[in-house]
Amino acid sequence: MPSDNNYLYNDAEEEAELEFLRESLEQMDNLADKTTQLLKVFDIRLKNLGRIIAPIYKSTQKLTRLYDNIEKSIGSLDDIMLFFNVSKDESETIRAGPDENELLPYLDSINRLKDASDALKQMDLDSASQSRQEIRELLHIGLGNLSQLFSQWLKQYSGGVDPAAYANASEIPTFPMDSVKLLGMLATYLNLVNDEVSYDLKLTKTYASIRSRHLQKSLAQFGDMCNGYIRANSFDGPMPGQRGYNESSRSNPAEVRFCTIRNEHWYETGMSPFAQYTVNLVKLFQAERDLVRQIMPIVISEETFLATADRPLEAFVSVGENMMSFFLSSPLYEVLHALDVYGYMLENDTILESLLSLQQNQNNGVAKLLSRLQLHISKSFTALIYLLHNPFKEGTMPKQNGGIHELAFNTLTFLLYLIGYKDLLTNIFLPLGDGHWNQGLLPQDSSAVAHYASDPNDGLSIFQHYLRDVVDALSHMIDQGGKQMKRPALQFVFLINNHSYVARTLRDTMYSGDEDSQSLGLGDLVGRSALMQIETQIERSRKGYIATWKSVMSSFPAASLSPSEKLTMFNQGFDDMVRSQKAYEVFDNDVRAMLISDAADAIIPDYESFLRQNPDKSPEFARAMKYTPRDIHRKISSMLDD
Repeated sequence: MPSDNNYLYNDAEEEAELEFLRESLEQMDNLADKTTQLLKVFDIRLKNLGRIIAPIYKSTQKLTRLYDNIEKSIGSLDDIMLFFNVSKDESETIRAGPDENELLPYLDSINRLKDASDALKQMDLDSASQSRQEIRELLHIGLGNLSQLFSQWLKQYSGGVDPAAYANASEIPTFPMDSVKLLGMLATYLNLVNDEVSYDLKLTKTYASIRSRHLQKSLAQFGDMCNGYIRANSFDGPMPGQRGYNESSRSNPAEVRFCTIRNEHWYETGMSPFAQYTVNLVKLFQAERDLVRQIMPIVISEETFLATADRPLEAFVSVGENMMSFFLSSPLYEVLHALDVYGYMLENDTILESLLSLQQNQNNGVAKLLSRLQLHISKSFTALIYLLHNPFKEGTMPKQNGGIHELAFNTLTFLLYLIGYKDLLTNIFLPLGDGHWNQGLLPQDSSAVAHYASDPNDGLSIFQHYLRDVVDALSHMIDQGGKQMKRPALQFVFLINNHSYVARTLRDTMYSGDEDSQSLGLGDLVGRSALMQIETQIERSRKGYIATWKSVMSSFPAASLSPSEKLTMFNQGFDDMVRSQKAYEVFDNDVRAMLISDAADAIIPDYESFLRQNPDKSPEFARAMKYTPRDIHRKISSMLDD
């Protein structure tokens, strides 16, 4: 157990340590107070120093900015001096013109001039006015040289081309691809500098003037073909709409030609010079539009193409106007030509509208041509019906040979050509309405037809009705022609000849048994009822023809005449009849055989009967006995020989 002395010793030690700590703390407090005072002094001095340095700092900033401005001004002054000298530096290059094989250096010179012009313009210094004027002059010279180079490259491949030699626009040759790239680069560059000299408008005019002549030269042959066709097929006298023209004139040369001149090869589909003009114009325009888009900047390509196509289109419309005037004064068979042109124009009208934005053009010459052409075609149907109901005027009277009248031949030939345009015509007939072609006929005309279209809302049915009416009117014309014949037998030969020709044409053009509209011929479209009516008229005319032959034996029943006198009168009538028949034209072998058979049947049985009833052997009778029945048959059989 520890003693009390140890406890006392430990307490004394601890008290000594505590005293030491207290003294140390007091020293630290004194030291902290002194440090705080020192820091306050430093703080006061720093504040004073800040107030002193602030003005010096601001002055230093101003000095730095001033230095930078001076440095920039010196640099700008150097640039300005270069801009003042750029016209002198580039003058020789610009005036010498571009090197076709190395174009970029020349473009760089123009760029430097352009940059100098822009810079001097922004500074707007009076001292720079002379330099700016010199730069503008060099820019005009440089851009003019580039424009001339552009023209030169364009002209190399703009000498004209025959578009008919190529099936479509993509095959028509234009420029080699390298030339297209060079032209495109040059056009783009010229357009980019338009702010300075407005060269975009001049660029468009340059391209349009060169390529427009190229298109006109390429299409000139078709305009010449159209004008040549018009000259070769036109007639003397005033045209419709001109002073002195009379629609009911008795001397209309076009009408006379249709009525009197036979022609079975009027027109070949697709061979119209104006139809070819239309097709090749569209091909060329398509090829040119593609070329313009490759060469010219997009912002002016549409304007450039329209300017290029303007004159060729104007020439096309002008020739079209001449063709319209020609159609108006031409024979009816030229309607086939007009239909062909109308079909091709209609087929290409949408393409032209798309190419040339014609729908937005109030003065659309192509649309006016189409409208005039459709109006003319529509009126021609009435004109044909009217002509057939009023066929014989001065210069159109039928010949006294009993042959097939040219009007009958030409009308049927016309109809055979016409049905080739069936699809086009059904679209024209539908809005015109059923029976519109009969509106010009006189109400008292007994030959006016009474039938109607099976479906007045179907263009094909209306077209069939029209064809039936034409055949009816043609039959009426044949009847009127028969009345113009001066001899009774000739009248019936004319009727039989012409009606048989109509019937044969209808029979030979009955192809379709399944009513397939694509394979319908003229006979199919007209129908069997019309054929039966024609055949009925043939039979009626045959009876009349037989009666004329029987009139030769009118002396046989006479009681006051002797048998020899009867024979003498018969011989005279028979010879006269055979002689007259020699002048008749009957080219159809079937009709020829029919007429010979009818004549023989009308004469020979009665002649044989007369001989049997008169077995007179007197010299007078023997002298009067000129023909045996065999002689009569042989003479009748050869009476229609050439």
